[in-house]
Amino acid sequence: MATPEQPQSYEAEYPPVKVKARLPQGVCLDVRVRVEREQPAQPPHPRPERSGAAWKAWVRANAGAVLLAGALAVYLLVRFIALDAFPIYFFTDEAVQTVRAAELVRDDFSSGDEYLPTYFNNGGQYNLGVSVYLQVVPYLLFGKSVWVTRGVSVLVGLIAALAVAGILRRSFGIAHAWVGVLLLSLTPAWFLHSRTAFETVEATAFYAAFLYFYLRYRGGQPRALYAAALMAGLAFYTYSPAQVVVAVSVALLAVSDARYHWQQRGVVLRALGLGLILLLPYARFYFNHPDENYRHLEILRSYWLQDIPVVEKLGLYFGEYLKGLNPLYWFAPNNQDLARHLMKGYAHLWRPSLPFFILGLGMALRRIRRPEYRALLIALLAAPAGAALVGIGITRTLFMVIPAALLTALGLLAVVDWAQRKLKAAWLSALVWLALTAASLGMLTDALRNGPLWYRDYGLEGMQYGARQIFQMVDDYLVENPGTQLMLSPSWANGTNELMQFFSADPVSFQLGSIAGYFNERKPLDEQMVFVMIPEELQAVRDSGKFTDLRVDQVLNYPDGRPGFFFVRLRYVDEIETILAEEKAAREVLQSGQVMILGSEARVEYSYLDMGMIDDIFDGDTSSIARSMEANPLRVNIDFDQPKTISGLVLRVGGVATRVTVRLYDAEGHEPLTLNKTVSQNPLSRDVEVSLDQPMEALRIEIQVLSINDGEPAHVHLWEIAIK
Repeated sequence: MATPEQPQSYEAEYPPVKVKARLPQGVCLDVRVRVEREQPAQPPHPRPERSGAAWKAWVRANAGAVLLAGALAVYLLVRFIALDAFPIYFFTDEAVQTVRAAELVRDDFSSGDEYLPTYFNNGGQYNLGVSVYLQVVPYLLFGKSVWVTRGVSVLVGLIAALAVAGILRRSFGIAHAWVGVLLLSLTPAWFLHSRTAFETVEATAFYAAFLYFYLRYRGGQPRALYAAALMAGLAFYTYSPAQVVVAVSVALLAVSDARYHWQQRGVVLRALGLGLILLLPYARFYFNHPDENYRHLEILRSYWLQDIPVVEKLGLYFGEYLKGLNPLYWFAPNNQDLARHLMKGYAHLWRPSLPFFILGLGMALRRIRRPEYRALLIALLAAPAGAALVGIGITRTLFMVIPAALLTALGLLAVVDWAQRKLKAAWLSALVWLALTAASLGMLTDALRNGPLWYRDYGLEGMQYGARQIFQMVDDYLVENPGTQLMLSPSWANGTNELMQFFSADPVSFQLGSIAGYFNERKPLDEQMVFVMIPEELQAVRDSGKFTDLRVDQVLNYPDGRPGFFFVRLRYVDEIETILAEEKAAREVLQSGQVMILGSEARVEYSYLDMGMIDDIFDGDTSSIARSMEANPLRVNIDFDQPKTISGLVLRVGGVATRVTVRLYDAEGHEPLTLNKTVSQNPLSRDVEVSLDQPMEALRIEIQVLSINDGEPAHVHLWEIAIK
């Protein structure tokens, strides 16, 4: 027997040989086994394997991976095919992404005083961030192109598909993760918007990646929390409603998994540090633009800015929030959203998936103790949180498609697994793959074939069709007609200036403008001038009696064959001076109406308006606006039936230098009390308060709002008059 100082070796060959040894207490036995296999003799001419059989075996062993790769290929296919043709519009919110990227490159990656700015201006508000940076390299490589601009969004949107598949595979242990990819591809709201360059798509994709990495962290990979924080930051800086969705998700997940977070507190603290670093660009932005969040809500006409009790605001918020969770909003076709955000005859979510979504939701509720199911429910609850600040709309609440696709996949796979066990049909999953793929390709075919005719309003209030077509036609027309002074109407789309910068070479060889500017004053008009008009403008020209010798050179038709844009030459009628003088005299006469003020109806006289109505400046809504057509100052006279006690007025005016003059008349016929208040230029609209030293009984109030630096004619904007 060996002692610890003198080890004893035993050796045996196969077949087994029993070795018995008595070991003293405290002595260890070290057993080592060496296996030697006898190599079979190789035949001189080995028979090759059957390649077909080997391929089938490989496919069976890797069916999940094969079907997932196929699903991802289908996902990309149904997005890249005819990408520039559907949706039929190319919207200003798409063009502005590349336009701002080009400006960023031109200005050495600075905007104003900010290097690598946090947000970029879009339509008077700072609401673009990461989506602009994503367009920089494609712009440098390929220039400005509809296909490239949308293609960037498609590729970023692929992250959402990969995240859905990854969550199903790694967090739920599902081999058939391809189901989630095909269901997401089939979701009508995602199908439509993931073919655009709207930043909501990219924010949703980053949010999906955030969920994936969070669930990896929750599943035993703590360091994945750092990637989750990074993805949450990208979503936060991509789209403004995502800020609320991310904040709500993080808060609910923090509470939901508090015990696990404590166990991983070292990682959590470092992730929080990373989060604070990620918030530094936002802190810089807020320091440089402290009023921007207020302005953003103001532009969107949020009820949070209305003069109503906080309890009522909270009630409105939760009312909107519940709309975002209403199954009817998601699974029934609706007319609530703008036509360009809808697919006619489709719901936002794929209607045949409703039973599987309900089943998946039931499974999640039943297994709510498991963190992966809780995370899906939290994502579902967080999705409408940002949109509810203003109003539910599909672009603001597109985040819903991620938990919806995951829950639907869980429900569908539960049914498929049950059916396969009952029928003993291993081929059933392949059949489901084929059915979902066919449905996805069918949706693409329907969109390309019938989409241009789904909605026949192609103008400003509808599809805003024609950006790609009309700018190309204008360029071709100017080449064929050198020396022409061409003016393109901006009245068919929002942000036509951004569209012009996207499609036209710099410097631009034409200008944006409407024939409407020639209706009320005589301007130079000769044979070399061509106006590109929309149908409403051409009809107004014909009805005005101010123009003659109309000649239409070219026409661009809408998708349904109706004329949409007209290239028109024309001249004034001979008696135009007389007509314009008579109209101007008529406009100088104050208009009159009845408005509710201080609880009773009052007679109001006011300057001629070309925007809004007189009621808009007495409705208590600081987002509604009225504008004088040409009067400067804008006059508003108020006559009460009986004297009212007045202590002051508050007027919301524009950002230009403004003087407000108020005259108050009492019932006794005394000289009016005259008050003046002047404010200097400011980037934002603001309130001008005119206060009395002491209240007085007034029977009549005369108000004048003067744009100091403008003459007449001029547009004077007035949002609100509040009498105290």
